[in-house]
Amino acid sequence: MVRAWLVDEGARLSALELPADDAGAQYAQIRSAVGGSGAEAAYYHRGSVLHVPATGSTDGLSPNLAVWALACGWRKMELPYLLYGPIVITGPYDADGAAVGELSDRLTAQVRTVCETVRETVIGWRTRRPASNEAALGELLAYARRDLAAVS
Repeated sequence: MVRAWLVDEGARLSALELPADDAGAQYAQIRSAVGGSGAEAAYYHRGSVLHVPATGSTDGLSPNLAVWALACGWRKMELPYLLYGPIVITGPYDADGAAVGELSDRLTAQVRTVCETVRETVIGWRTRRPASNEAALGELLAYARRDLAAVS
């Protein structure tokens, strides 16, 4: 089995167990987890693959701020777009490009830390509203960069 991580729009993290040697079954399970019309692979770190809903924003899914902040931190830049819906994070594809592998322990720790920080920050916004959407995203990005540096 290969462990993958599902991050929902509320920054909650849950483990998915994918079959190790069956790429078709892996894709079916990932597609089911992200919902919608399918899952597309997105690359923000060479040691991971983000499986995002193919039509997340057009399907009206909510932004996934935790994975957006993580992707920005991994790319060392602020992405000019958000990521939407539930997202599955795995390790990279195998040499054949068919089946995904498991995420490294270091990257798993980074995912856990950023998700926890984003969840706590968004809860804090209920009593301390950000000045603007841009300020909110900037705050999340600053925290994600701090978290990634701490878990390196």
